[in-house]
Amino acid sequence: MEYIYQNEWDPAAIDESKTKNMSQAVGVFGLLLLSLTASQADTSVSLNERGTAIETTNYGPVTMVVDNLAEIAVNVSDETTGQLQAKMDRTGQDIRGYIEVLVTSASAQLSDVIFETTNVLIANPDCNPAWSLDEINENVTTQVNGCTDGLVILLENFRQSGQQAMASVQGFVQKIAQLPAQCQLLEGAQPNPLASIGGSVCFINGMAEINVGMAQSMHNASLLLVQTHQAAEEQVMLAEQCLGAVVQQIGDYLRQEQDQCQQ
Repeated sequence: MEYIYQNEWDPAAIDESKTKNMSQAVGVFGLLLLSLTASQADTSVSLNERGTAIETTNYGPVTMVVDNLAEIAVNVSDETTGQLQAKMDRTGQDIRGYIEVLVTSASAQLSDVIFETTNVLIANPDCNPAWSLDEINENVTTQVNGCTDGLVILLENFRQSGQQAMASVQGFVQKIAQLPAQCQLLEGAQPNPLASIGGSVCFINGMAEINVGMAQSMHNASLLLVQTHQAAEEQVMLAEQCLGAVVQQIGDYLRQEQDQCQQ
């Protein structure tokens, strides 16, 4: 039995995609920080020169600026997260596909010799083997499925690890969405004219911290994809060897039984 493993994507492609997506996210976050810093500078000038309310800048209220910037960051992060989820789904589908192809191929090869054996038994009613065809079929199913246990376990481990990885990434996206409200609470707790600056600094620092954590989570998720892809290749080769041995062993046994019945 020969199973051709098609390498439709490689680890380098994953890393390149991850780097591109994260660079885009980091770039946007950098623009957010620069824009907010400029907003703070305009606020300071407004306070020093005109003594007006610090919340008002050339771009509008500071809280509105923060909300808009957070919304942009969430949109970028959602897009990146969506691409990552698509890769996770594709990887799981690939592993399930490998299992199906391997089992189907081995079963098809064994079905031929089982069919031949059935015809021999029908043609030789006096032949009474110490086994039944039902027992043979059950044995074939057990051994064939056993050869793909490694892939089945890999798939389940990937499913669980993938869910954890996605939850980690999505958790940081949620933190971005919640950050403006948290910083606004901090701003409201400071009864002084510079409170909005404190809230803005809170947002800047919060975004920087979230960005570091999200980048690490994306890296971990990408590493999971690479490792799973490599492990799948190894398990496919092991399954091929196992199934080849099963097909050979059962086929030889049934052909020997056919010869004995026809003597």
